[in-house]
Amino acid sequence: MNYPRITWIALSLSLAFTAQASDTPVHKALLIGVDGMQYQKLQKAIQQNMAPTIASLKLHKSYTGGVLGTSTEQLTVSGPGWTTILTGSWVDRHQVSANDEALRNQAPSLFKQFKLAFPDRKTASIVSWNVINAHFAEDITQGYIDLAVKCSGVDPCVVDNVSHELETGQPDLLFAHFDEPDITGHRLGFTPEYQQAIQTVDAQLGQILLALQRREKAHPEEDWLVIVLPDHGRHLPEGKDHGQQTLSEKTTFIAMNKTGNAQLRAPIGNPSNPDFKGLYGFASQADISPTVLAWLGVKPDLTRYTMDGLPLIGPVGVRQLTAQQLPDRAQVSLSWRTETPTGKPVQIYRDGQPIARLTDHEHSYVDNDIQALKGPINYTLVFNGVPVSRLVTLHEQTSTP
Repeated sequence: MNYPRITWIALSLSLAFTAQASDTPVHKALLIGVDGMQYQKLQKAIQQNMAPTIASLKLHKSYTGGVLGTSTEQLTVSGPGWTTILTGSWVDRHQVSANDEALRNQAPSLFKQFKLAFPDRKTASIVSWNVINAHFAEDITQGYIDLAVKCSGVDPCVVDNVSHELETGQPDLLFAHFDEPDITGHRLGFTPEYQQAIQTVDAQLGQILLALQRREKAHPEEDWLVIVLPDHGRHLPEGKDHGQQTLSEKTTFIAMNKTGNAQLRAPIGNPSNPDFKGLYGFASQADISPTVLAWLGVKPDLTRYTMDGLPLIGPVGVRQLTAQQLPDRAQVSLSWRTETPTGKPVQIYRDGQPIARLTDHEHSYVDNDIQALKGPINYTLVFNGVPVSRLVTLHEQTSTP
């Protein structure tokens, strides 16, 4: 399909999307998924001026697949990847472990959390890969997703529906998904045709952002967050497959029209887990839902908070949070990072109940009061008013002879 040439300078100037006409802009969000778009191949496309739309955003490296060897580890495939993006949780919470249309998300979704906070505001999920909406079927039936469109692998259908919704509807949170890079990758691998698929989708993104630009002119009170990202990388060297825990398959990207905080812009150079050449020091897919919810003004409920990621805008919470049951199985050890300690409080919750109050001079805590507990435990740490959680599955304690 041929696409009209877009005036990219004008488009890039519009991407700040500031609402000058109102002192209290209405925050809205457009989240766009580009299935199987390899970070390194995207960079090549940008260098060759084949992806000017994504190039006009702020592009950062990120990771997917959870942390190898922990309960968060998940396949680098679409089902788990998109579910993590749309819940802020890894597979130990959302339970979508594969590309199985019968699997249903078990974690509070981005759509659900937004609609519970603002019941009258509107959500939409318009996808080329129908399985995404199948994973969130309960959100659709319960009214957390107001508009759900399955485009059955036809990306222009996504462009048409998203553009129509932006120009004629009243969306507040809109998720769009494109599939062509992954389809081409599976068929042909890293070939000129794959680069062409990146270029085609980038042009389609440009059409959507032009529709958003027109909406902004008609609704100057609105301030839109735009995020573009894939669900996984691809296996080297051919690029036809994915699913394993390799650096290339775990490496993804986050492109955003807003300036991110340190979690996005300042990756930790010496992460607690140095595997994959320090990839775990970067932001992750789990950070997307917290980011969107923070932008939309959803206040976290600390008694029920279960997201594994951090917002990529605004204040930064504790980073590199880990939680693990110790070998004696009678204690759980927590560790984390904070930047430049100043004595600010760090609050620790277990299953929604406060159990400790420390300061940011401290970076670890041992919970030795778990003897009577069974099943998974959810720990939440709150710093700078920002929560982040980890799930720990308890094993039976070692008996003393």
